[in-house]
Amino acid sequence: MAAEVTSSGTGTNGEAVMVEEKTVGATLGAFSELNTAAAKTDAVFVFLPAREGSSDKTPSAPMRAAARTIEGKGMKCALFTLKAGSADYEQIAKQVQVPAVLALVKGRGMSAVSGEVTEAKLLQGYVGACSSGGCAPGASAGCCPK
Repeated sequence: MAAEVTSSGTGTNGEAVMVEEKTVGATLGAFSELNTAAAKTDAVFVFLPAREGSSDKTPSAPMRAAARTIEGKGMKCALFTLKAGSADYEQIAKQVQVPAVLALVKGRGMSAVSGEVTEAKLLQGYVGACSSGGCAPGASAGCCPK
């Protein structure tokens, strides 16, 4: 899978070397790992990479930008990648065209973004995930109006 070039480093001879990013945030083998990995967050974006052999880019820049926007509203947001080939990946890939990013909001719901992943689409997915659990009095700021 081709990945987005996101950073540079120095090689053994002092030359600049580009480092390809194939994941975004921490890597998960199963959604159950979110119980501990994301325990102190309000929302997460989970990247589901394309199947092996695909040339799709990793949407790290829009995911990071959307997370910064959410965090600017006082919420905590984390980024993850679900391993291709895991049981959870296979279940989701039957329902959503991969590559995709899932927006999950604690106590609310989930929304999928596939195709061209942009910051705007991720924020729309976040709002959709916020409202899928329904609004309740005292809902967190940034999700539903009080």
